[in-house]
Order: sequence, then C-alpha cells, then structure tokens
Amino acid sequence: MTTERDFKRFLTIGGIVVAAGVIASAALVALIDPYRLYGITEIAGINRVKPLPTRYQNQIKMHGALEHQADTFILGNSRAELGLNPEHTALGASAFNLALAGTSLGTGREQLDQLQDVGVKPKRLVVGVEFLDFLVDPSKPRPVREPKPKSPFDELAWKADTLFSMDSLSDSLKTLRLQRVADPQSITARGFNPLLEYNKFARADGYYSIFQQRAVENAKRFVRVPRGLVNNETGSSPNIDDLRAILAHGVRDQSDMHLVIYPYHAQILAMFEEAGLATTFDNWKALLVEEVEKVRAANPGARVTLWDFSGFSSYQCEPIPAKGDKSAKTKWYWEAGHFKPALGDIMLSRIAGGKGASESFGFALDPATAAGNNARIASERANCAAAQPGIFENARQLISTARGARGM
Repeated sequence: MTTERDFKRFLTIGGIVVAAGVIASAALVALIDPYRLYGITEIAGINRVKPLPTRYQNQIKMHGALEHQADTFILGNSRAELGLNPEHTALGASAFNLALAGTSLGTGREQLDQLQDVGVKPKRLVVGVEFLDFLVDPSKPRPVREPKPKSPFDELAWKADTLFSMDSLSDSLKTLRLQRVADPQSITARGFNPLLEYNKFARADGYYSIFQQRAVENAKRFVRVPRGLVNNETGSSPNIDDLRAILAHGVRDQSDMHLVIYPYHAQILAMFEEAGLATTFDNWKALLVEEVEKVRAANPGARVTLWDFSGFSSYQCEPIPAKGDKSAKTKWYWEAGHFKPALGDIMLSRIAGGKGASESFGFALDPATAAGNNARIASERANCAAAQPGIFENARQLISTARGARGM
C-alpha cells in the first residue's frame, strides 16, 4: 500500500530527475551553442558549423553583431542575406550581415533603432532596397502599423527559451549532425547565409529546375501585384517611410550609406516587361533618386550613394542551363532572384571602392546620371536579347501562363 511518505518520496525523486534533465539539457545547449550566444568553445567536427536559425533570427543576429562589435552593417532581405558576404575584404573586419529573408525595410529600420538604443553608431551601411516591397494600390487606405509593445521581460524571455527549450536541444543535436554534412544549411559567425544546400539541389535536379520553379512562382506574383508606389491620400507608403527613417539614422550617425538596387537576373527584368512592371520599376528608381536628393539637400555633409546594380550586363544575362543538364553550373546566380556571393563580392568591391572594382557594373545613380543609366540598360538589353533570346521567350511564356491561370 502506497503511503503519503512513499508519495512524497516519489515526487521528490521525480523532481530531482526532471531538474537534472533540464540542467543537463541546458548544459548541452550552452556547450554546443547552436545560436552562438555563449561562446564557450567551437571545435571543428563538433560545433563549428551552426544551423540556420528558424526562430529568433533577428535577436540572434543582433546579439552576434554586438558581440562582434560591428560598425559596418548589411541590411535587406534574402537577396542581401544570401549574396553579400560581410567577410569580403573591402568591408573590413568589423562588418556584419543583419539582412533577413522575408523582411522589408521596416526590419532594417527596427534594427537601426536597436543599435541606437545600445549606443552603436554604424560607420557604414549597405542597404538592399527591394522594388517589389514598394508596390502599393494607390486607392487603398494606407495600412496602420501598430507599434510593437516592448516589455522589459522580452530580452529575458527569448534568451531563456533559447537555453531551456526542446527546440534548442533539437538544434544542438542538429548542430552535431551538420558537422558531417557536405553542404549544410548554415549561417556564419557574421550573419551570412551561404545557401550551400542549393549545391545539393543543383546536383540532384540541375540549375534549370531551380530557375524554373522560382520563375513560375515569380510570374504568378508579378501579374497580381499592384502597380502604384504611393498612396493617393498621403503621397507616401510604409516602405518609403521606412526608407526615410533609415536615411535619417545614417545622417544622425554620420554613416557612409549605400542604397543598393539588386542585380536581378535578366529573366526577372524580362518578366517585369511582360507583366507591365517595367515603367513602374523605372519610376521607382526615380523615386529613390528623389528621396536621396532630399536628404543631400537638407544635410550637405550626408554621405549617401544610390547604386543601381540592375540591368542586362554579362552578369545578369548569365545563360540558364538547359533542361535536364545536371552538370552545368552557374557562376553568378542560384536562380533569377538570388545572386551568388561571387557576384556579391564584385558589388561590395564597387561599393567600397576597392582595388580592381569593375566600373562597368554598379551605377552611382543621381539626377545627373539618370539618362546615362537608362541608355546603359537599353544597350545592355539589346546585347542580352541577341545573345540569349531564350531568356526573353521564356519570360513571355511564363507571364502568359500566369495570366491565363488568373483568367486575365
């Protein structure tokens, strides 16, 4: 017969076992350190390769940037996160990639707010600006952004969760497994996602399949997105407001600011044309020029450059491997929307003015150079269409199919 004393003993032993399990789990998480939060040790073959976080991405990256004492920051979406390597020599040893996939300029604005709160003044900012994020329906009411309430316990909560949760234990075990994976989905100590897992996809399916799958998704998006850039009532938009706030941060901190128009592959620009977005794309560039000029006029000492890496140069006009060809490799693009670090390195050399930087790729855009930039792109397009007509024909087919699916 179970007595009260037996029951208490059972609870005590059970409590000790649970507590020991929690402590052991937390100790393993701290030692393996899948999110680089504790810095106890990193050993090749044990925990040097870290998995790409699936939660608390911003908090983890911000922690890493502060630990690294970074003063040069890359902001943007997945194009910047996957393509701009902060370890490029042109940026120096104190660069960090804060870009996050699936985010817009609002996240970059919040990140700069966080840096300001802890007294960090960026020396240099490289900010990727995404055309598609700026598109709005001019007639629709402007969405109201509710400020995210902050609690003094927020910082404690996420740090506790990354130490004591089952997800963290799972990521620790995943870290151990990743050390033996040839092309792991990982993130570097300076916030860069090298997208190594795409090498496996390319070997298994070929680059054509990677390009085509993403192109079909893009075509569906391009035929349905709005064509406006500003709200009729306000003359602005959420992303324009965020851009202005980021520029204001840079002016206040006396940062060397570089706004980057991404180098979309020629396939995407051809799809913009077919979807009726090319004029809006040009108008968007003009809007960016206008915003930068406003900042320069109001702050004569401001250091801000708008770089146009879009166009149809030999980089963007890279041939798409043929269907079924699994041996052909691309040099500059994973698929039309995401450029490889090899192209990102050329961009960063151009931005930083490093030795050997190509002056034929990356156009410093302002009112005086706009006409020349348009002429450059027109000339590049003609050359690309002659060299790779299949890119443009494929774009026509993709957009036509997407429109047909929507009954347009």
